[in-house]
Amino acid sequence: MDVPPEAAAEPASITIKTLSGETVLQVDSVPANVAELKHLIADSGYMPYALQKILHENGFAVCADEETLEAKTQGMILVRDETPLWYWDLEGNPSRESLDIEGGVVKCPRLPTDYTNIVTREPISAGLHYFEFHLHHYGDEQWCGLTPDKTLAGPDYQNAIPSKTGWCYYTGRGKGALEALGRHLKETEFVERSNSSIIGMLVDCGQGAAAFDLNGAIQGACEIPKNTPLWIVTHVDTRRD
Repeated sequence: MDVPPEAAAEPASITIKTLSGETVLQVDSVPANVAELKHLIADSGYMPYALQKILHENGFAVCADEETLEAKTQGMILVRDETPLWYWDLEGNPSRESLDIEGGVVKCPRLPTDYTNIVTREPISAGLHYFEFHLHHYGDEQWCGLTPDKTLAGPDYQNAIPSKTGWCYYTGRGKGALEALGRHLKETEFVERSNSSIIGMLVDCGQGAAAFDLNGAIQGACEIPKNTPLWIVTHVDTRRD
C-alpha cells in the first residue's frame, strides 16, 4: 500500500496587530529576536523603533529586545509608547556626567561648564502635541522649544543660543522673547526665576506651527517646518537649574 507523503509544513510567520485588532504587518519569516522584529516594523514606516512596545498575543508582559522568537506561526501586539518624545536623553548628551535626569525631569548639580543643552530621546514629526516646561528654578537664561538638530545637545560654544537653529521661548536677564532661527520675533513675559512657572508649547506638525503660553496666557506663535523631525530642547546654565 502506498503511503502519501506528509503534507509540507507551512512556513512560520508573525502577524503584528494593534490592541484594537488591526493588522499592522505580516512577517513571513520569523526574525531571530524582538529587536529584529522592531526594525522590520520601523522599516515598513508604521512606527519608529524607539516608540514600539511588543507583547505576545496571549500575554501581557512587554517583550525585551533581546528575547528570542520561536520559529512558529504566532501573533503579537504592537503598542505605541510616546514617552521618548518628552523624556530627556541622558546617554546621548556630552554633559551626561553632570546631569541628573529622570524621565522628563532634569537637574544639573555638577555642571562644570557655563551651560549645556538637553534634547529629548526622539523627535516629533506628525500630529498635534502639547508640552509643558515646569521651571522650578533657572539661574540666568533659559531657552525651551524645538530644534531640528539633535547634536545641539551639550555645552559646545556654537550652540550657546538654541534659538539660532530652532524655535524657542527665551527668558532671562529681565526680559522674555519668542525667538526663531536667530531672529527676535516678539517680546514675551519675563519668567520669574523661582516661582515654578509653566511655559506651555502647542505644536501642530501638520500645519507647521508652534504656539507658546506662560501659565496659561498666550505669548505668541511662529511657523515651523511641516512634518519634519523636531526634538524638544531646554537649556541649563547654573547648578541650581
